[in-house]
Amino acid sequence: MGRLAGKVAIITGASRGIGAGIARAFAREGARVTLAARSVEKLEAVAADIRAAGGEALVQPTDIAVSDDLRRMVEATVEAFGGLDILVNNGAIASFSRMLDAEDLEVEYDRLMDTNLKSLFMGIHWALPHWKVRGGGSVVNISSVHGTATGSRMSAYAASKGAMNAGTKAIAIELAPELVRVNCISPGTIWNEPPGDWLQRRLGPELWAEFVEQFGDWPVRVRTMKQPLPVAGTPEDVAYCAIYLASDESRFVTGANFHVDGGMTCVLGDPSYWHAPGLQSIEQGRVVRDWVQAAMARKEQPAP
Repeated sequence: MGRLAGKVAIITGASRGIGAGIARAFAREGARVTLAARSVEKLEAVAADIRAAGGEALVQPTDIAVSDDLRRMVEATVEAFGGLDILVNNGAIASFSRMLDAEDLEVEYDRLMDTNLKSLFMGIHWALPHWKVRGGGSVVNISSVHGTATGSRMSAYAASKGAMNAGTKAIAIELAPELVRVNCISPGTIWNEPPGDWLQRRLGPELWAEFVEQFGDWPVRVRTMKQPLPVAGTPEDVAYCAIYLASDESRFVTGANFHVDGGMTCVLGDPSYWHAPGLQSIEQGRVVRDWVQAAMARKEQPAP
């Protein structure tokens, strides 16, 4: 029997990346899973993989920033599978470019907080009555290393994840009498595809050739630039931790935050680390970023 046999789980943001990895892993361990996200086509692809492997999956189109969508997500799960045991709050949006003087800062802030933070509270709100019937449950919140230590241009994102970390502890206390455990995972750099693939698609063949000529294998090197452990993190690495927190093996664990980050948070706040031998410095990273931005501007200019 699998470690999650007989359990029912909802995974938000399950159409790709970490969420899809958790959904597939949960199904392999015997859970019946609801896949929630906005992209139905991508959800159906993940569900097809799960069903092909003998698992059970329900596709539930959901905008997690909308409370009624979260309510329908929970109700559809209970109707399809007869109950609910696990809620993985993985769905989120990232904003790594807004400065505090950006004209659209308030709009971006509200959209990000509704998606990343309010959805967590409202998802738990709608699930709680069913956990009371079930006699307990497990919440796994997917946070980020940026909730612990962060940098410029991501203040709203970092604030949402820091609030998630603190909220996890407070909710764990509140729901402990109901035997609902609430824990958190803070991933570091997680690669959903081979390094450089996304950048190659974005630049196109000509600009990509220019990039490689100037910066070589930068995408490969940068994947471990910010962490001591020379290993590329994958969605499966996060999923293994989520399985533990969702299973009865973690029956005595609540209010915890697990860093699945190759040691990234150990060094994120140490400026000297960024200039260690064999690693690219922050300044070199800025050079690459500025080059890519300039290249994209060239690409978008109309032909003469």
